[in-house]
Amino acid sequence: MDSKDQEKRAAVNAFEKLAGPYESDSVIEPAQREHGPLKRQLKNRHVAMISLAGVIGVGIFVNTATALRSGGPIGLVLGFMTMGVVCWSVMVSLGEMVSYLPIPGGHIRLAERFGNRALSFAMGWNYWYNWVIILPAELSAAAVLIDYWGMRKDAVWITVCLIVVITINMLGAGVYGECEFIFAS
Repeated sequence: MDSKDQEKRAAVNAFEKLAGPYESDSVIEPAQREHGPLKRQLKNRHVAMISLAGVIGVGIFVNTATALRSGGPIGLVLGFMTMGVVCWSVMVSLGEMVSYLPIPGGHIRLAERFGNRALSFAMGWNYWYNWVIILPAELSAAAVLIDYWGMRKDAVWITVCLIVVITINMLGAGVYGECEFIFAS
């Protein structure tokens, strides 16, 4: 080990000694043993296209005209910049936590690790509530976009999109990444 690595290790040891053991260590370590090591199923091209599709999304096609009409071009640019900075800050923070401690369970488990069980519990329910609200909104937006081409069968398109979403989510991260890559291309 060179001197920089020894300095980093000494700083980490000093921090861990000062901070003491985390309350959730007893929960995380058995979870790691139960699930085994993390496996990378997404390739770099999947992550890049997921990022791109997440930024563009359906909402930009459906809501940009209303925002442009209400706030004008400067308001639209300022709104995008403000939300971009917020999203960037959250993603950088999440990336730092995941690279420091790659554990199974995602951000809900990270909330338990860096916060406590109550925060993790609340985040889990908020995450569930988010997707209960977002999924119907996204399906309706998809139906609105399909209606643009003159296919006026909303219930059929919502059902088709719902079946596709459920199927993709049941097939695992690798299939999800490949589908997202195809859809975002």
